[in-house]
Amino acid sequence: MIAQDTRLLRQIREAGVVGAGGAGFPTYKKLEAEVEHVIANGAECEPLLQKDRESMLQEPAAFLRGLQIMQDLTAAREVTIAVKRKNEDVVQGMQPQADAAGFKTFVYEDVYPAGDEYVLVYEISGRQIPPGGIPLAVGCVVDNVETIINIAHAVDGKPVTEKYITITGAVAQPLTTVVPVGTLIADCIQLAGGLTCDDPVVLTGGVMMGGVTSNLREPVGKAMGGIIVLPSDHYLVRRKTASQETYTRIGHGQCDQCSLCTELCPRYILGYPIEPHKVMRTLLMTGEKKQRGSLWAQYCCECNVCSLIACPEQLDPKNICVDAKALLRENQEGWTEAELESLFRPEHPARKGREIPIRTLYTRLGLNPYDRKADFAATNCQPDSVTIPLNAHIGQPARPTVREGATVRRGDVIGTVDENQLGCPVHASIDGRVSAINTNSITITR
Repeated sequence: MIAQDTRLLRQIREAGVVGAGGAGFPTYKKLEAEVEHVIANGAECEPLLQKDRESMLQEPAAFLRGLQIMQDLTAAREVTIAVKRKNEDVVQGMQPQADAAGFKTFVYEDVYPAGDEYVLVYEISGRQIPPGGIPLAVGCVVDNVETIINIAHAVDGKPVTEKYITITGAVAQPLTTVVPVGTLIADCIQLAGGLTCDDPVVLTGGVMMGGVTSNLREPVGKAMGGIIVLPSDHYLVRRKTASQETYTRIGHGQCDQCSLCTELCPRYILGYPIEPHKVMRTLLMTGEKKQRGSLWAQYCCECNVCSLIACPEQLDPKNICVDAKALLRENQEGWTEAELESLFRPEHPARKGREIPIRTLYTRLGLNPYDRKADFAATNCQPDSVTIPLNAHIGQPARPTVREGATVRRGDVIGTVDENQLGCPVHASIDGRVSAINTNSITITR
């Protein structure tokens, strides 16, 4: 085992570095292990988003230095920068420096979901992460490119107070910019010239796997990569806001077991025991049969290919799988090790032919009208107030360390997590006064 630099790990933790690509996993925890491969995930899988591309373009030196820090901490033999074909020019621009550092480049085709860490680990290392496992199980660490930039800043003593974000969709001027953590969605939309629809709904993070909200006063957290504004009657909004009663009732009556949801499932064709069409059958079952059938949902990654692309009836296998996984957790049920051993397979021989071209997503999801560049713009965003989430990372939420009325400066710690618990501190992202504290957030007003 390597003798790790615990000082660096502490700096990364205390700077509040968590996964910036969606999951929000505390980064220091990933870097405590010795691994063979470090993978920089710049695939930027979701349509319309450009924040990974722009963060690498704006801060190439910090990105490469962050990768070097990761390699030093983990003693990785190989470091690979993974991007899709659309961002190949970005890595070409930093190729001399990457070559000098001994870093490799992996370019994936413009398909979905190329940014899935299970896919990247398999393509780069040739190893399949065990079902339900993480890359560390096969000697790999995968981090989003913005996270890696934040690692470099953390070692320089700069905590995470800003977020790269793409603001696009039904806005006047799509762009990618940097905003203080906790900036309200409404303020971000104004940076993009304002709304171009009367009844907006926002997809947070991405059109496939992101959340959906009509509350424009929700804040930007450390893991939010995109604000995609759509009119409330858009196809994607209708699909994503359907009630459980609605998608369950329709699925119960309409599924004809064609199995296309399974045949196009990215995890199924990679060899994992996930078969959405069998989960759909459980809508007609009760008791033990329903419980056993729900096991086929256990390793669903919720990528939404089954619901938004594969199903010819526009049913919702993804949400049926999400509900089935909740049932499994409630009953503490799962595949046994022996069952997993018999069900886990090599990749499907037709896997490459079943990946979903990004252009297909744009056409099928009604996104072509919003396919506009969202290049970086330095907006010098200075909101009057920010609402900083305390629970925007996996693990224990931060607890406030300030009181209402306190004066804080940007970078000050305002919430902490005990050292023996998984989690990270959070910091003030603007200078101001603490104007409100509640269970999940702290508001700071200039």
